Amino acid sequence: VSAELRRDRMQTAWDTYGRYIIGLAVAIVVITAASIGVSGYSRSQDEAASSRYDAMRASLTDLDTQTQLSALTEFAAAEDNGYGVLARFSMAFLHVEDNNTAAALEAFDGLSNDGSVPDGMQNYARLQGAIVAINSGAALEEIEARLEYLMDEDNGLLPMARETMALAYMRDDRLLEARDLWLAQLADANASS
Repeated sequence: VSAELRRDRMQTAWDTYGRYIIGLAVAIVVITAASIGVSGYSRSQDEAASSRYDAMRASLTDLDTQTQLSALTEFAAAEDNGYGVLARFSMAFLHVEDNNTAAALEAFDGLSNDGSVPDGMQNYARLQGAIVAINSGAALEEIEARLEYLMDEDNGLLPMARETMALAYMRDDRLLEARDLWLAQLADANASS
């Protein structure tokens, strides 16, 4: 009798909740499949963008600067992903190689102020802009303004920003301020040896 009562309760529970259990199982399978599909699609898109970037860079090797800049500009406009950002960095560095300081600073500033660019890349653009500014003889205030955000204790680029700022102070013969930054650099466990 107790076995029949148990079976009747199980049958009643199944009749009441069975379709929900099956629906939950199907939902889990569908969500898992969709997640795997989206991940695979995203990976294939990234691989395709990587191949396009490599092919574009290989085609630029023996071209003049203007042609390279045009190709990089086209690529950056067409790619709304990390490879488009990489092409923008390549353009900025190409301006540096071409001694076009104004264009290089404009490119790095554009990257550092673009909210669609990841924070780490924005910070790297700020650092590179400060380095270009030092090499071009920019005013110390401009360099300080470029590095101000990076001089925060929580910023991963702090050691490099500190070195860059110390070099700017040395260039402007402010040796005591440079020494303070170098001493902070030596005491920082996160700074490379």
